Amino acid sequence: MPFDYTESQLVWDGMIRDYGYLAILRMPGKSDRYCYAMDAGFIPAERLGRVSNPSDRHHLVSVISPDTGLPIEINESEMLITLQLDENGIPILDGNGKPLENEKLRQYAPPHSVGPHNLKHLYWILSVRQ
Repeated sequence: MPFDYTESQLVWDGMIRDYGYLAILRMPGKSDRYCYAMDAGFIPAERLGRVSNPSDRHHLVSVISPDTGLPIEINESEMLITLQLDENGIPILDGNGKPLENEKLRQYAPPHSVGPHNLKHLYWILSVRQ
């Protein structure tokens, strides 16, 4: 039985939504895009003695857009914006109806997709710092 990449995308999307939070992908000159992200803490290669900057962080980002339900591509120039959330995980809005931002995280390395690159991405790994 062949591996079902679409089903695996949905499983990863569900885990990232359950254990992560709503965030924004922002690129200068383009409109903001919502996504679901989860702080991954560390990447196993860092535990193998590679030198890493302590301010560097890794986030898993769902490949499925919460707005459209379609797969998203992430550009290296996009920033990951975390939002201030209430106790139910819903973004807190300012007086103009825009979500309040928590952190602006810029990528210091190209985004890395997990999954067969010529078929379907399962999720994205973003390497970010403030």
